[in-house]
Amino acid sequence: MTIENLRKGWCPGALAPMLSGDGYIFRLRLTNGVLSFRRATIFAALARRFGNGAFDLSSRANLQMRGVAEEEIEVLQAELRGLGLLDDDTRADDTRAEAVRNVVPSPLAGFDPSAFLDVRPLVAKLDQLLKRSQEMHDLPPKFGFAVDGGGALPLDVATDIVFTAMAPDRLAIFLGGVLSGEVAPENLCAAAEGLARNFLALRGDDRRMASVVARLGVAPLAQDVSVIARPMARNDGKNDAKILGAQPCGQDAFVGAGLLFGRIEADALEALAHEAEAHGAAELRLTPWRAILAVGLQTQAAPALAAKLGALGFLIDARDSRLAFTACPGAPACPSARGDTRALALALAPHWSAEARRIHISGCIKGCALHAPALTFVAESDGYALVENALARDEPSARGLDLAAMKQKLLSLKERGLDRL
Repeated sequence: MTIENLRKGWCPGALAPMLSGDGYIFRLRLTNGVLSFRRATIFAALARRFGNGAFDLSSRANLQMRGVAEEEIEVLQAELRGLGLLDDDTRADDTRAEAVRNVVPSPLAGFDPSAFLDVRPLVAKLDQLLKRSQEMHDLPPKFGFAVDGGGALPLDVATDIVFTAMAPDRLAIFLGGVLSGEVAPENLCAAAEGLARNFLALRGDDRRMASVVARLGVAPLAQDVSVIARPMARNDGKNDAKILGAQPCGQDAFVGAGLLFGRIEADALEALAHEAEAHGAAELRLTPWRAILAVGLQTQAAPALAAKLGALGFLIDARDSRLAFTACPGAPACPSARGDTRALALALAPHWSAEARRIHISGCIKGCALHAPALTFVAESDGYALVENALARDEPSARGLDLAAMKQKLLSLKERGLDRL
């Protein structure tokens, strides 16, 4: 392990952990977002042994172990390799194969009878392609894919290439959010490779597909790729599906356990796995919505599990006002942050509602926890700045706000009817 692989301020991995204010962060990429009860228990033990006992669930449905000391990195990597999370043929000095394995799957794949496709085999093949193809390894680390089988929980992730099932025999292709054609399931990997190859050839200094589409349109990106052309349309739909608590899923059910700010402690992960297994769930599934699903439950068992998880501190009620807030780790976990973002979010939550527009609390102008326009409070040296319906780095409408001033801002928005989108 060389110091070059210990990245700071970039996307972490298990081979290339990232240094933060509370130690190194390891990102665990789990194919199809599947988290078995056994593996959840093992992860909890590893977090207590090597880290600070905390995980983050990323917006790409990956678990991130936090607080690992530098001297423990190689030992932890050996443990993860033993679990099959690191490829035996991956060189320690070549982290590109791991970095590009950014595939978000349908969280209910295989359990949702209303889905057009069980996308698990497609996701597994795409994951293998990303591991093995040297050309794909040249993709920027933040470049991502999503494979949506349709059904109860449609994916609304903003990523570079999205495949969305429209029927059992066809998937729509969205490039940077723009409909660009259709493909048969058996041709998905070939289409993904061709589209990625064209992106690499055309991107110039651009690092994301949306930028290339805005500059060139979709036609050059689809050239020589076996896709069926379709009129362009945007994929701007919002996912209003019910995710938290006990939810029906065909003749069965699932329970969604929300994580406050996407954070889960090792003890809580272990308790979640134990209770889900005890109530008859098949396994846990990670989601891009900062929630973990217990899937494959009998309908009568779901409410009892939801109640138990609520008592353990998981977010079960969609009306919880804390759900309207996103916040980066903040100080002291992140050395770039200038404020305790999550404490601030908790202080503001009683003055907002879950149905209102999202509020993002950012410790600096990078806006790491949310890359979409929002009402954003950005920590600065002399208080917080307010950026309205824009990104953390954009020009603020007010500066130097303390907690009382921020509460007043929220009250003013509610009085003017501007708290809703």
